[in-house]
Amino acid sequence: MTSTLSTPATESAGEPSSPRPGTTDNLSASTRERIHAALEKVAHPARVKPALIAAGILSWIGFALITWFIPNSAALSLRDTQDIEKATPFTAIVGLLVAGVWIVLWVLSAAPRTMAPRSAAWATKRVARGSAWLFGSGLWLIFWQLSTAKTTLLEPPYFAAPQQIFERLWTHRIILSESLGNSLLLLAAGFIVGLVAGLITGLVIGWFQLANYWVHPILIFIGPVPSLAWVPIVFVLFPSAYSGAVFMIALSVWFPITVLTRAGILSVPRSYFDVAQTLGAKSWYLVLKVSLPAALPSIFTGAFMALGSSFVSLTVAENFGVNSGLGWYLNWQKGWGDYPAVYAGIVLLVVVCGFLLTLLFRVRNYVLRWEKELTRW
Repeated sequence: MTSTLSTPATESAGEPSSPRPGTTDNLSASTRERIHAALEKVAHPARVKPALIAAGILSWIGFALITWFIPNSAALSLRDTQDIEKATPFTAIVGLLVAGVWIVLWVLSAAPRTMAPRSAAWATKRVARGSAWLFGSGLWLIFWQLSTAKTTLLEPPYFAAPQQIFERLWTHRIILSESLGNSLLLLAAGFIVGLVAGLITGLVIGWFQLANYWVHPILIFIGPVPSLAWVPIVFVLFPSAYSGAVFMIALSVWFPITVLTRAGILSVPRSYFDVAQTLGAKSWYLVLKVSLPAALPSIFTGAFMALGSSFVSLTVAENFGVNSGLGWYLNWQKGWGDYPAVYAGIVLLVVVCGFLLTLLFRVRNYVLRWEKELTRW
């Protein structure tokens, strides 16, 4: 009696086999490239490039030597020459200290992993990532020094030497610290007000269809208006310049937070709500425990945009009646024609903005640590 059980068909020798589910043949080209890149990253971790790190260290040493030994240009004014000579030793020492720190990191990265595995891994990661920046910044400082203090290729006083900026940072340290504190207080007040208002507005128009119908068109027309255009209205509506400055900063924060919060709420998959409602979730739970957590990536994107625009509004607001802050300091020094002091204020503003952005990145990384393996950061 013959068996009626079916057996898998055997493949002929000359016919190509069809791809089986789960094999790499079914993957797209982009997916295979991503898998290959991930495997390469694991198999070949970050490596230190000795030539690049050596060139970076030498560039900073060269900057220190040029600053110390090459004489300054005779075309400089007496005041500029005095300011540069006063800060020359400090500037040269800074260049040597940076070079020394990177030499220590280089040596630590080359140490055997058995001695200090964590320190060696940390140093290797920092040296591998930062060597190109070290070399580029060293070359830029050499060009900056040669083109200003040494040759006046960039005409003073509109272009200041590095020593002049260091000198102004030290000489004006008291007023700069006071201005920085006042700016941070004003920025924090405006940012918090704009953040809360943006979250509430974005949540309302993203959750309620009627609110979205009426508010979203107004948001499209009013939101992109720059904060400087609101200055005449601020003078009329607000009792003090400080409250008007808070409004201008809050308005610049409110728009990106509102837009990205609404987009995040609307992009939450419907299946999330279906599962929660099946388990007995109420409306408030769907809003606070489902919609907002799922919209957090979009909200943080809006926060990054809002922080940058808030600094622009801060400098504008401090020039209209607020007699304190970094924006006021920049405008005051520009009126006196003290361009090295203006550059010193800009450097301080850039450092603070970079620090706050880095801090916001750290908060985002901690809050969204569950998303790290799902998307590229």
